[in-house]
Amino acid sequence: MASSTKRRTRYYARIRCWDNILKKQRDQYISLDTESSTVADIRLAKVNLVEPLIKSGGIKDVNECFEWLNKKGTSTQNGLLLRVVVDEWLESRRRNNIRENTIEINERALGHFMNHLGKKYPIGRIGIKDVRQFKETYMVVHGYSPTSINMYLRSVGCFLNWLVDNEYLAKRPKVTQLSINEPEVKYLNETEVSELMRLDLSPKGTYLKKDDCFVSDWEHYKRAFKLYLTTGCRKSEPFLGEIKGMWLYIPPNQSKNRRKRTIKLSPENLETLQEMRGRRSKYKSVKICSDSYNKVLKKALKKIGASKELTLHSLRHTYACIRRLQTNGNMPLIRDELGHKDIGTTQRYTEIPLDMLEEHFPTYANQRQNGILGQQIRATDTLESEVASR
Repeated sequence: MASSTKRRTRYYARIRCWDNILKKQRDQYISLDTESSTVADIRLAKVNLVEPLIKSGGIKDVNECFEWLNKKGTSTQNGLLLRVVVDEWLESRRRNNIRENTIEINERALGHFMNHLGKKYPIGRIGIKDVRQFKETYMVVHGYSPTSINMYLRSVGCFLNWLVDNEYLAKRPKVTQLSINEPEVKYLNETEVSELMRLDLSPKGTYLKKDDCFVSDWEHYKRAFKLYLTTGCRKSEPFLGEIKGMWLYIPPNQSKNRRKRTIKLSPENLETLQEMRGRRSKYKSVKICSDSYNKVLKKALKKIGASKELTLHSLRHTYACIRRLQTNGNMPLIRDELGHKDIGTTQRYTEIPLDMLEEHFPTYANQRQNGILGQQIRATDTLESEVASR
């Protein structure tokens, strides 16, 4: 932070800056233009609000920034450009060890917000109308889903809170999210899982026919799908935390609900997990890496004629549905296995009629009826082999 210093009778703010030319720290002095220590403290506080922007070069002319240094007697602090302050906000979040995935979402959200308002939009002009038009434009014009828009609005709201907390804005514009229905549980039934595991999309070295496709390293992707299916992992979780023995430990700062997450691994899943992590370095971020698995799954599901609404996250839903049958509806246990913070989130799986689940998963329904309960879904003995043996 800037500190005050007195030269003869007047006070100055001293900021330590890095000089790229001299390659060393140097002092930059900003006149507080007063002989009063009380006034100096008040003005020093205003300097500290924008000190990071002064040090990063975001503010070029400090005389225009502070009202006591220009003839107009005005401050352009609220005239700071959106692009400059967004960069400072993101850097602040990195310094505070916010999760990488969260910052990636923040970057996308504020990127869209800047595209809508303009990177040179003064932050002091941001109001309710701007937020409303951003929401309407991305829903109607760009066709974004309500879920995506709400995710972006949460980041925008967080950014606006930060502006108020740092006194860049006097009042936070209201951010109202879109009203959406509770997300529907989307899962693969037993037949679809069996067809997925029997599918072979490996390159055949021949010309493709219409509607045909191939996937390089298909067997790896199939093993990865089995891992998601038999552990209930979220999309990004295989690439987070650290492996300890036969467990995947995800610390609170990387977990979605800010609680430590532990996932039990079979020997086969452990090997697959290590393979997946070995591929992470090929991608710019965890999101892009995990999205690559989603894209391959979508291609495979299209090949077997499954619903277009199914995604990689549907394997997690499938896991929860099967576990409901296996555990005879032990929702607290399933909550812990899924890593939910609130059991209310887990309870939505009970909204699926039990006889529907029994119809969609006959193998596990038979196990339930025969009193074979509580076993984990086996990674080494997958559904397709169970179906084939019936």
